[in-house]
Amino acid sequence: MRSHLIKSTLGLVCMALFCVLTAANAQGQSLGLSIRVNPTTISPGGTVGVFAMVTNNTSSKVRTTVTFTSLSPCGTETNLGYNKLALNPSQTVQVTVSYPIPPDACLGQYAVSISASSGGGKNSTSSTLISTAYLLVQ
Repeated sequence: MRSHLIKSTLGLVCMALFCVLTAANAQGQSLGLSIRVNPTTISPGGTVGVFAMVTNNTSSKVRTTVTFTSLSPCGTETNLGYNKLALNPSQTVQVTVSYPIPPDACLGQYAVSISASSGGGKNSTSSTLISTAYLLVQ
């Protein structure tokens, strides 16, 4: 019984780590987004790197603004920054931001997101794409 409990617990931990370590992706008609954080686990007072890839999925130039945000387990949303981009057809660029975790930060899982709007020209509709990675503060 104890062996089964240990194996089950280890399995859940491995599955949780796999989910946290993978990059999150989102694809729209105009844009593709992926985001990851490094490190994925940190103590209060540390600094996290947030790395995102933005891809133009069209055959035309696309202008967009990407915005980084974080939502703490306590419900506090933090704006981490934004970048205005002009992407050529099929171009991918990396955008990054440094995220200092306050010394008095809530402990738990943070949702770190990138969002981008696309479309919205004269004869088109606008859409917003969001991709999220997770950070554990302990």
